[in-house]
Amino acid sequence: MFDLVVPVYNSMHHVRSCLFSVFQCATRPCRLIVVDDCGDSHTRAGLDELLALAPMPVTLLRNESNLGYLKSVNRGIEAGDAPLVVLVNSDTVMLPGFLERLEADFAADPKVGVVNPVSTWANWTRIPFPNGFNIHRLSREARAFSTGALPDIHNASGFFFAVRRAVYEEIGLFDEAYGFGYWEEADLCMRALKADWRVAVDDGLYIFHHGWGSFQEEGRNENMRRNKAIFMDRWGGEFDQLTAWWQREDPVAPLRAHLEELAARGTAAPGPGDEPVTRERAEMRLGAMLDGIMPAPAPLTERAVADPPRVLYILPAVSLYGGIISVLQVVNQLVLRGFDANVATYGPVDENVFRLFPMFFRPYVYPDKAALVAGFPECDLVVATAWETAYTAALLQRLRPGLRAAYFVQDYEPDFYTGTRPDLEVRAERTYHLVDNQIVKTRWLARLLKPFGKRVQIIPLGLNLDFFFDAGRPRPPQIISLARPSSGRRNFPMLCEVYAEIHRRRPEITLAVYGDGYDPAALSFPVRSYGKLSDMAEVARALNDSMILLDCSTFQGFGRPGLEAMACGTAAVLTHEGGITQYAKHRHNCLLIDPFNRDEIVEKTLALLDDAPERERLIANGLATAAEYSVTAEGTRTAALFREVLGIGENEESTG
Repeated sequence: MFDLVVPVYNSMHHVRSCLFSVFQCATRPCRLIVVDDCGDSHTRAGLDELLALAPMPVTLLRNESNLGYLKSVNRGIEAGDAPLVVLVNSDTVMLPGFLERLEADFAADPKVGVVNPVSTWANWTRIPFPNGFNIHRLSREARAFSTGALPDIHNASGFFFAVRRAVYEEIGLFDEAYGFGYWEEADLCMRALKADWRVAVDDGLYIFHHGWGSFQEEGRNENMRRNKAIFMDRWGGEFDQLTAWWQREDPVAPLRAHLEELAARGTAAPGPGDEPVTRERAEMRLGAMLDGIMPAPAPLTERAVADPPRVLYILPAVSLYGGIISVLQVVNQLVLRGFDANVATYGPVDENVFRLFPMFFRPYVYPDKAALVAGFPECDLVVATAWETAYTAALLQRLRPGLRAAYFVQDYEPDFYTGTRPDLEVRAERTYHLVDNQIVKTRWLARLLKPFGKRVQIIPLGLNLDFFFDAGRPRPPQIISLARPSSGRRNFPMLCEVYAEIHRRRPEITLAVYGDGYDPAALSFPVRSYGKLSDMAEVARALNDSMILLDCSTFQGFGRPGLEAMACGTAAVLTHEGGITQYAKHRHNCLLIDPFNRDEIVEKTLALLDDAPERERLIANGLATAAEYSVTAEGTRTAALFREVLGIGENEESTG
């Protein structure tokens, strides 16, 4: 019997994945003890919703004031009585069999007091996250490589800290001298060692840890400095000796070296088929498809689907753009639901993407499209994500009999080249003939694709509602817009005209922008510039600072900024052009404007700013609309569609 103690302080985007994984993977008798350290209203509501679905007994403790990590953890430990206690940070994800392994670890030696897993974010038990791996593959690789020896590690990281209750009963709980946290787990390990308990590592137990899920950077660094001084004053000499031992003997080194070797091999695995697929052959075939010479893929043949099913999305790059982030979020959701899902890219990879939110995979990275085709991993379903990747997916189908394909169509891309690049306009349009299963976000796009005769499935865009929510702060009279002059459809010149006129009439209103490619000092009106916002939390904060979001785009394939604003309780004035009307309803949850009519935009925006009852009505309806577009719902629908395409049964899910 286990007590799983999960301390929570906001960051519900971490908590949701963590608890979902516990619900899915905890297959031994256990009690879940969640300690809410005086979180915000969004966290309180989210925990109530999630824990109502838990398949095991639950104890929810709520601190009336923010006590910090250590007091919360100690309170959780004292609330249980199981002989084995696992402290589970809220930014972790469990993998199948984790409790079975812990049960066997503690049974192997009665002197084992603390067990630590390996993770891609840890101290002495850290392992790399090679390209082409997801958390399922890492877990399988660690299990297969492990000898089961359960070696001593002496110092365990606190993100997943499994302890016999007898250890706490003998040496006490975490020392609250360490305040809000850091170094307290090392202190407890030193006390356990002194009492003749073993602190061991199970190198076959992998737990995902995102790292620094709740602490802000400033507070984190201050806590670390303060607590390290306390720890070293107590244990400095002994800990230095253990550190020297670890640097010399590191029991995780063999697994780490094994994974580094796999990473060094790259992703140039040979493609299957009757003959080798060299880069030259792949390049020739790809060129033929781009020119429209090679026909669509041959009819599919039967082939067995792996368990778990293997799904690979093709991206032209991995970077901080809305469409790419949409794909990464869906892949994350598939991984959480047990799919062996990942991304393959032939473009640049921005490492900053991996800190936006917990990312349960690392992409396959190739130098170009031809190398991707030549070295594409075995999979059951390949998913195109932009028009040029559709040709690659279709070519892979020809090279690999039985491979299924889907096409995540995020916009009607031929329109991007109308009047400028007719050759690319034609190539983009041809792709809609190539792939049978097409996924779109809006009825507008489904109607545009209907003439091509393929199966089109509408799966609405998923918004991470644990980032985008109304924080309840007072809002000044501020209007905010996304600025991206490099994209003509963002209509930046019109935005400047509108802002200049609003400033002329109402200079007390704050005009704000976020994005890149503009010089605030060069504008003819004062502006509050948020700059390029690198993660969703920053966008949400900017929206929560604002009373109105204004989107003057000439069209929106879906219009993510408008939906994000609604989720944050920000009134929205949006373009009426494109797929945005899937959710944007004039005078129900927003005001729609003609993006080419400056005077109409100005009048509607100012009227909404001055009419508080109307603004509150639109906000309330906008919040209800946004609630229908969760990333968890998108993940569930996508998983169901892919199981259907692959001809495999539905599995049971608790929640996402």
